[in-house]
Amino acid sequence: MKTSMPARRILIVEDEPIVAINLHEQLEGLGYQPVGPAARGEAAITLAGELRPDLVLMDIQLEGDLDGIAAAREIRKRFQIPSLFLSAFSEDATLERAKLAEPFGYILKPIEGRELKANIEMAIYKHRMEEELREKEESYRTLADSGMALIWTSGTDRKCDYFNLPWLKFTGRTLEQELGDGWAEGVHPDDLARCFKIYTEAFDRRESFSMDYRLRRHDGQFRWIQDDGSLRHDSHGNFLGYIGHCLDITERKQAEEERKRLEAQNLALQKSESLGRMAGAIAHHFNNQLAVVIGNLDLLKNVPLGNAESAECLSGAMSSARKAAEMSGLMLTYLGQTHGLREPQNLSDLCRSHLPLLQASIPKNVSLNTTLPSPGPVIKANASQILQVLVNLLTNAWEACGKEPGNISLTVKTVKDIPTTNRYPLDWKPKETAYGCLEVSDTGSGIAGGDIEKVCDPFFTTKFTGRGLGLAVVLGITREHCGCVTVESTTGRGSVFCVYLPVTEEAAPQKPAALAPAPKTSKGGTVLLVDDEPLVLNLVTKALQKFGYTVLTARDGAAAVEVFRQHQAEINLVLLDLILPGMDGWQVLAAMRKLVPGIPVILSSGYDEAYAMAGDHVELPQVFLGKPYELEPLLKAVQKAFP
Repeated sequence: MKTSMPARRILIVEDEPIVAINLHEQLEGLGYQPVGPAARGEAAITLAGELRPDLVLMDIQLEGDLDGIAAAREIRKRFQIPSLFLSAFSEDATLERAKLAEPFGYILKPIEGRELKANIEMAIYKHRMEEELREKEESYRTLADSGMALIWTSGTDRKCDYFNLPWLKFTGRTLEQELGDGWAEGVHPDDLARCFKIYTEAFDRRESFSMDYRLRRHDGQFRWIQDDGSLRHDSHGNFLGYIGHCLDITERKQAEEERKRLEAQNLALQKSESLGRMAGAIAHHFNNQLAVVIGNLDLLKNVPLGNAESAECLSGAMSSARKAAEMSGLMLTYLGQTHGLREPQNLSDLCRSHLPLLQASIPKNVSLNTTLPSPGPVIKANASQILQVLVNLLTNAWEACGKEPGNISLTVKTVKDIPTTNRYPLDWKPKETAYGCLEVSDTGSGIAGGDIEKVCDPFFTTKFTGRGLGLAVVLGITREHCGCVTVESTTGRGSVFCVYLPVTEEAAPQKPAALAPAPKTSKGGTVLLVDDEPLVLNLVTKALQKFGYTVLTARDGAAAVEVFRQHQAEINLVLLDLILPGMDGWQVLAAMRKLVPGIPVILSSGYDEAYAMAGDHVELPQVFLGKPYELEPLLKAVQKAFP
């Protein structure tokens, strides 16, 4: 059996007895339970507190100190009971005053039954909705205050209009202090501008945001806060502002800093180990070569020049010297100081054009399979250096196969996602959206787990003495091309090396700085030799004098300019080192050309030509001569500078 809902209890406040009786009868006829009546505002407040009706029918004009508007405001303030105003007046001033009491309706007398019922039901419904909303808001505030998260909200004016209790406890400030932009007083000065920038930009774009900043705690200590802001909308999708959810992440930040510190420390230890290995290997290699050079030259002191024995000694010394020079060149490559001319290169075509040479260098027990798409990715690179990378990778692969039958796969492809595991250099981060990938895999012996992080270190090898720069050179060239190398390997099952180089859309190659044309002069003459190494000065002076040249020398830039100023009328050529104490070679060249425009100059350097000539220079040499150089290249450079 259904139980009927109890009738709504309605308090009548009316100072006219006849009207009050009429309202009582109307309410009963409409199915309500009238209570009261009250004729004065004070009595209405008392009865509302005692009876707790569902609604108050309040006449605006009442006898006594409190009229209906004042009484309704007090009843709403004390008991949260809604009022429905009754009045025979509809003046604007009265209506404006009535609004202050937040009534749920306004009915003009005389009152018709259907209108009365409609207004009562609407007032009760609106009040119920208001109560539910208030309960939800209270529940939300209770939930917001009971958690650990610091919560705030802002309105459409960007100003903050709410902070929960955990926020206030954290900062030790009152709600009034934090409202608006007051919260900003607690943000660390170094973080404040960034915070406002992130929030303002997100607000203007109507986007969520996340930011970290330091917020002063109640004890004065600054703590790291992660603040995630989300958009707020009403039921119609209208933007209302933001709600922020903040967590104290100081411990996490400290853990991250400690992890970074340990990683940096570990990296430093790895570098120290690598540098120690490299220094020892270089010393070992150069000592071996120098021992041969010194030994052969020492033998020459007791051997007459011009016979077979002296020629053999000189040949041995020169051979070892060349090996030492080659080692220096490889080390410069590893350090990324041999740039070379870079042009757009189709990686597939570059590999395809050298396949016959590459296949000829691979032992017969190893087969080479290729996947070279056409067109392949286009990279901006030095062709000879990329070929050097390819040769070193393939050499490493076939050596890993040993004497057993093996397979090598060479694959070119375009990738966007690059693995982070076993990626070198360790601090490399992708900057482009796409990379050309040169992949070389083998079925060889693989790399032990403890060795994989060292494979690109100079002179690290598990093969045989005398090797260890191949993969280091690969890394050096790749690093100089803004790329990276990744390694995958399983002991006994082979390895996969991938070189990633940025894809380019450039169509035209960039040309290196051109050398100045050689002026026409007569043969012979005086050469100013500028070098800070005494042994080089002595050796080159003797070589030039042997071929009929007069030689003046200087060991630094300032001295060179002064010697040139004093002897400019007789000097026909300057052989100038790039790296000098004080003024460098470019500065010296410019100073000399001011004194004698067009004076022939040979620029010499241990760096490769592209690296040495890089940049914009007012004056250019006629010839570039790479160090170390032998007698024949030296004489050719001199003859080319002023034929």
